[in-house]
Amino acid sequence: MKAESILYSLISVLKPFRRNKIPPEKKIRAVELYLRGLSYRQVGKILKISHTTVWEAVQKLAEAVYQPTLLAVRKQRNFIAVDETVVKINGEKRFLWAALDVESREVLAVWITTTRNWWIARDFILVVLKSCKGQPVFLVDGGKWYKSAFKSLGLDFVHVTFGPRNCIERWFRTLKERTKRFWNNFRARDWRRVHRFVFLFAFWYNFVRFHSRFGCPPGDVTEWLQEVMPQLS
Repeated sequence: MKAESILYSLISVLKPFRRNKIPPEKKIRAVELYLRGLSYRQVGKILKISHTTVWEAVQKLAEAVYQPTLLAVRKQRNFIAVDETVVKINGEKRFLWAALDVESREVLAVWITTTRNWWIARDFILVVLKSCKGQPVFLVDGGKWYKSAFKSLGLDFVHVTFGPRNCIERWFRTLKERTKRFWNNFRARDWRRVHRFVFLFAFWYNFVRFHSRFGCPPGDVTEWLQEVMPQLS
């Protein structure tokens, strides 16, 4: 299934766009081009629509997929890589947390926080567990906040600096390839808008973007819709 077809099936269920003269197919294409790395103005020029229309389409879809706050369906997972990286919002340093299923390459959760400590790590891991059955083994770096967090939850973790955990480093690079267009410095009056953008990017990575390893997206958008629709009804 092509990227636009995946997005169209999603939009036909979530209905994020208001009706106007711009057909939904063009808005879907606008979102796809934007997430691939073009600016609002570049997308608008290609599709012959205003950059404001492109911005609105991206924001509306971001709000729609963020509403259930679930990036991946709940299933058996064996190894999960967790890490955090520095991003800037209006020039101020923030921490972007992410968790990936090492085997499926699905992004399970993303968070943005102002600091790092063991109770923030604990709360983030609890969010990750919403997409897990059983007790996966967590792969982490040497961050001192992880040991206390996993100990408090009674979960297994392994300190790994290379190998299987590299998948999360690659995901951060993929994200920053996109955000370098605005110098990896998000400009937004509300940091929650930045969180929704990162969530949308992770969603696009899971269900729309074709992964080179699999020849298809890591996740199945139909399964995701089946799981989240009861929350939205």
